[in-house]
Amino acid sequence: MSHATITQVLHVPKMKNNFISVSKLISEGLKVEFDKDGCKVNDAQGVVVAEARRDKNLYLLNVKVNKDTTHIANSLDEGAMLWHERLGHLNMARLKDLDAMVNGMNLKEVPLYHVCEAYIEGKHQRTSFPKDETTRASKLLELVHSDVCGPMKTTSHGGARYFVTFIDDFSKKTHVYLLRAKGEVFDKFKEYKALVENQTGMKIKTFLLDNGGEFVFKKFDNFLHECGIQRQTSALYTPQQNGVTEQTNRSALEA
Repeated sequence: MSHATITQVLHVPKMKNNFISVSKLISEGLKVEFDKDGCKVNDAQGVVVAEARRDKNLYLLNVKVNKDTTHIANSLDEGAMLWHERLGHLNMARLKDLDAMVNGMNLKEVPLYHVCEAYIEGKHQRTSFPKDETTRASKLLELVHSDVCGPMKTTSHGGARYFVTFIDDFSKKTHVYLLRAKGEVFDKFKEYKALVENQTGMKIKTFLLDNGGEFVFKKFDNFLHECGIQRQTSALYTPQQNGVTEQTNRSALEA
């Protein structure tokens, strides 16, 4: 198969894929022939310079990008971008290391540097209130953060539209439970409490949460009182008072 050079093209850095206009090909003296299975691009002598297969309503060219020229915008490998998002916007250097360590990723190309707009925009939030050493835990389960996130636009296979996180302040170990409704938070907390206290041999001392109705009701209050757990709540509409869970929720949603 021969080749052709297309000039006077647009360079769009933010686009992940390259598009070729049929009118642009014709203006370069090429001929394009379409059928139900695909299309062929011929030069003035009738020699095929490119072929495309039909995928639904799109024609996908079987061409190679010349990486030696600075005039072509190389797209980020779709597999790399997908894994970058799946892993909570893991940086490209670590993603490249991970590709060499596990089977099944099969990434064609992982750039060492990539500007992720979603990650940058996600960081534009109100800064958490500063904490001094007296507000940090010095032992396991001395302080547990919690928050509920949802409802989500997409329902899980099990019918969940919310999730609740429990985060140990000392170790930062996080447990996430899916919820069909906010009313399940109390049962999930009891499940979490039994699990971590049995595994660590420690007791939850303080429970930090917001003033949401899923946390603040008499049955929950009585349970905390009976277990000797101190409740701490943040002010209404002040998520920066509980920045640990807000950051965790953002990371979970992005992943």
